[in-house]
Order: sequence, then C-alpha cells, then structure tokens
Amino acid sequence: MSFLNLSLGELLGLVGAISAGVVALYLLDRSKRRQVVPTLRFWIDADVRTELKHRRRVQQPLSLLLELLSLFLLVCAIAGPQLGVIDGAGRNHVVILDTSAWMGARLGRGILLDEAKESALAYLKSVPHRDRVMLIRADALATPATAFQSNRAAVEQAIRESQPGASALNLEQAFEYAQRAMKLQPERAGEIVFAGAGRVTEEQASLANVPANVRLLASNSNQENVGLRKVGLRRSPTAPDTWDIFVAVRNYGARPREVDVALQFAKSPAGEKHLKLKPNSEEQAVFAYREKAAGFLEVRLNSRDAFPQDDRALIELPAQAGARVVVYSKEPAALKPLFGANPQIEAVFDTPEHYDAAVKADVVVLDRFAPQAKPQGNAIFIVPPAGESPVPVRETRSAVRLEKWNADAELGSGLRTQEVVLESAEIFSPEPGDVAVADGGGGPILVSREKQGRKQVIFGFNPVLPSMRNQIATPLLMANILKWMAPGVFRQTEIEAGTVGTVNVAVDKNTDPSTVHVLDEQQRPLPFTIDSGDLRFFSGAPGTVSVVMGSRQLVYSLTLPDVPESAWKPPAGVKRGVPKAALDGVLQTDLWPWLAVLGGIGLLIDWLMFGRSRVFRLRATKVAAPASPRMRKAS
Repeated sequence: MSFLNLSLGELLGLVGAISAGVVALYLLDRSKRRQVVPTLRFWIDADVRTELKHRRRVQQPLSLLLELLSLFLLVCAIAGPQLGVIDGAGRNHVVILDTSAWMGARLGRGILLDEAKESALAYLKSVPHRDRVMLIRADALATPATAFQSNRAAVEQAIRESQPGASALNLEQAFEYAQRAMKLQPERAGEIVFAGAGRVTEEQASLANVPANVRLLASNSNQENVGLRKVGLRRSPTAPDTWDIFVAVRNYGARPREVDVALQFAKSPAGEKHLKLKPNSEEQAVFAYREKAAGFLEVRLNSRDAFPQDDRALIELPAQAGARVVVYSKEPAALKPLFGANPQIEAVFDTPEHYDAAVKADVVVLDRFAPQAKPQGNAIFIVPPAGESPVPVRETRSAVRLEKWNADAELGSGLRTQEVVLESAEIFSPEPGDVAVADGGGGPILVSREKQGRKQVIFGFNPVLPSMRNQIATPLLMANILKWMAPGVFRQTEIEAGTVGTVNVAVDKNTDPSTVHVLDEQQRPLPFTIDSGDLRFFSGAPGTVSVVMGSRQLVYSLTLPDVPESAWKPPAGVKRGVPKAALDGVLQTDLWPWLAVLGGIGLLIDWLMFGRSRVFRLRATKVAAPASPRMRKAS
C-alpha cells in the first residue's frame, strides 16, 4: 500500500493532532444540560453563574471512539491510499522493440513485429500508473521513440507506429543505450524489456553480459529462409563489353533447400542456375553477360519462405564508357597502334585538310600542324610549328637525350625510361601553370596544360619515331594522357548489391584519405575511416553509395535487407514473459472513496445516537413537563 497525497509520518501526525483535540473537547464541556426533576422545592433561581469544572473522565467513551475512528478514516481518505503500488515515487522502465529487418518476416496473417508489439503493449498494461516508460526502436542503431513518461497513450502510439527497418539488430548497443538512459535517475531504475526475435550476428549470439534487470518478451525466430546475400558485378578485364556477375545465396534454415537463381536485363532473360544449399550455408553462382548499354539488372530467387524481402535485387548498370578521338595526320598509319589498341577508344583518322574546330570528339590530335582555329575541347599537339605552338618554343635541337620524367605529374606516373636519344625535339618555355612532364636536358620537351576546363598536351618530339616506337613508355604515356583527358573511359567500375549497415572496402594500406570520396545518391559526402587497409563507412538506410579512388569506382547498391545468421541465446537468469499483473488484470486500487464513505457513516451514527438532534429534543419535550424558570438546587 502507498499514499498518494501524504506520507506515513504526515498521516500519523495529522491523526494524532485531531485525536488530541477531540479528546480535549470531551474533557472540557461548557454546555448546560436539560434535567427533569419531580419538584422545584429544593431549587432556587440561579442568580450567579454556575462554576464550571474540568471533567476528569469521559462520560461517553463509545461516542469518543466512534468519532476518532470516523475522523481517522476521513484523514486516511485525504491521504489517498492505493493498493498494488510499492514505490510511491515511481520507477523508470525501458522497452526495447526489435525493429530490425528480420521482424518483417511473415507469421500467420501478420509479421513478427506484430507479435512483438502485442507483447510490448501487454507489458505496458502491467506497469503501475506512476511509473515512467521509454520506448527504444532497435536495429543497427538504438533510436529513442519516446522519453521517460507516464502518458501511456503516447507510448502505445509509438509502439503501434513502429515498422521493420532494413538493417540487422545490434542488441549489445541497445542494452548499453538503455543502461545510459537509466543512469540519469539510478534510484528509480526499473526493468529493461526486450521485445522481439533477437536475431543477431554470430558475435552477439552468445551475449551474456546483459543488465541484471533485463526481461525478455521473445518472438518466434525459427523461420526457414533462403535469400540473396550479395550480388557483385564488374567489367571483364579481357572483354570490356561483358559483365562478370557473382551472386551469393544463403540458406538460413535448418534443412537443405534447392533454389533457382534467375537474371533479367531490361525484362529479358540473362541467365539462370540451379543451386543446392546445405543448412546454414552459402553458395555462389557466376554469370557472364555481354551488354554495353545501360539498364536494370534483376536478380531473383524462386524461393517461397517466411522472408521474401531478400529474394529479389534490382541493380542499375551504367553504359560502357568510351571516348571518341579524332586524329588529323598525314601519316595516320603510324599513330593507329597508339589509339586503336583500346576497344573503349573510338579512333577516327583524317587529313589536316579536313580539320574541323567544332568536331564532336573527346580528344583531338593535331600531328605536326597548327590550325588557325584552335580545338574547342581537349587536344594533343604533336610537334607543332614553332611559331604557332600553344607553348612558346625556345629552340629546336637534334639528338636530344631524354633524361628524366616528372614522377609527380599525373602524366609521368609509372614512366622510367631514360637515356633515349630523340632524333629531334623542341625545347619549350612553359608558362605559369604549365606542367613539365619530360625533360630533354636543355629544358622541357613535353608539357601539359589545363585552363578553363580544357586540357592540352604538347609534344616536342614525335612519339612514333623509331627511337620511341619500341619503348614501353610510349603506350603507357598515351594511356596516361587519355586517362587524364577522359577519366571515365579507364575507370574501373565495380558494382555490388549488398545490405545496409557497415561496409568494408579493401584498399591499399598507403591510400591517402584525401584522394578518396564517398558519396551518397545526392552526391553528398559520407564520413568514412581508413584503417589497416580497410575503408569503412556506414549507411543506415537503403540507397546507393559511390566510392571513388582515382581511376577506381565502387558503386554499392545497399538495397538488400540485412539478415543475421544466428539467434540470441539469453542467459539462464533472464526473466521472461509478461508479468502476472498484466495477465490477471491486477492494477492499482484507490481506497479513499471507501474510507470517506465509512468515515461519513461513522459521524452520522455518532450524531444520531449521541448528538442533541431535533428528533431527540421533541421526544424529551413530550415526556417532560412544561418549561419552568431555570432554578438551581439550594445548598
């Protein structure tokens, strides 16, 4: 029992004060009594006031006891006693509702989350009215849905509005968050209630370090399921117009399953394979599909299980990147090996007489001539005339020795060839902002320039002359130039359809974080870390994330739900189920109405039995003689 308005000490003090006052009134009675006598012979007129004396004993003890009892009941009613409440100050409880992806599994007419909601609502009814409840929705992150409050309607609404997410449950983090919330008022700490299936990763399956006040409201998690775990795509290194596709399928159930994996591109069949899966195991299917155009690739399982959300993945594939290079030369045969070796380069050769400054091309090559109208886009100048060169020519020499490459420049990356004697070369005088790529002893003989979004490379020597034709540096240099001018052509694009949550990407240990960009669908940067050769970033919602590292681009289509492999095995001492108070319908009972009624009845009985009411005065009048002058007994 607890008291709503007064503490036990205040109640006893108030009852003691009132009881002392009532007893004092009974001992000190200043009123005159009516007395019927047979004669007035021995009575004389009361000329003087009657001397009053304090009573030394109570003449009506039954009336006194009845009044004291009635007043005690009324004071107790004012104190507001309640049955069923132990802690008068109220306690704080935390309800952790499992809203992970697995809670969307079908169960009868509803889903697992519906069962967890019913358990949470049943527990909410068992909580005393004065206690406060916080609701936490738990998946990969623990998110508070309400603060600690005694408003049951708000908590119930938050429970009913909860929906399954796309990430896996991080149970350890949810318990830590609940403990931190309770530490704000440790003297009022109540229970931490987990309502859900508790499907977690293998690392948390045996989680035993849980708070002592945990209560488990478990849902059925033993559901058979086969789903897509990961889908990876990349352009084949031997055939750039072909996609290599890897599909990982996992059997989460306890019995073997057979499924068909089917691929469709633009709603046309692209491949199919049959897989036999052992219990709690994973298999991989490999496909090769030739396609240059952009479109959507659908990967589907024909499995019918309790969790259909991971039976289908839709991935957007980009078109094969390519670059159009227009070469104006009088000797095109010598340049064809440099530009025709890459299937992603569309090389068009023409004579200088047909030069068009407005030609549609990603790169324009001008071999040993300089037109009056400069190219509007990216251009490569091979030994331009000295008076018309984009970069001033200081002098022209014969038998120029190639001494070194600028390894810090992007175009000089990977070039080591030295001690090559060129038949002839132009020595440039670079302007501010120009980058010298190669040095011929007397000065730069290869310069790159970037201004107003246009990129230019000026050769002071002919790269297809016999001195350079057989050098490995020549094709590598041209590849660097094309990669710099048209980076999308040489960018290695890898696409992966995976699950939301934390993503690990293998990178070089010496990767500079400033050269890495992690972008979401709106091209907004996402935070990431690089540690021990692993790049990590977190995405809590389905979407597409791009990781750009120089010429490498990784596209993550995080659309598959994250389904953990194991179920949490709680320690033996964890309390389970909804408390009996909720099942029996036992709630707090207010006693003050009954105490008030009993106290009023007691005062009424005392007034009727011992009070000088009108009814008793009428009865005394009928029996007694007519009123006479008040007399007092003679001494």
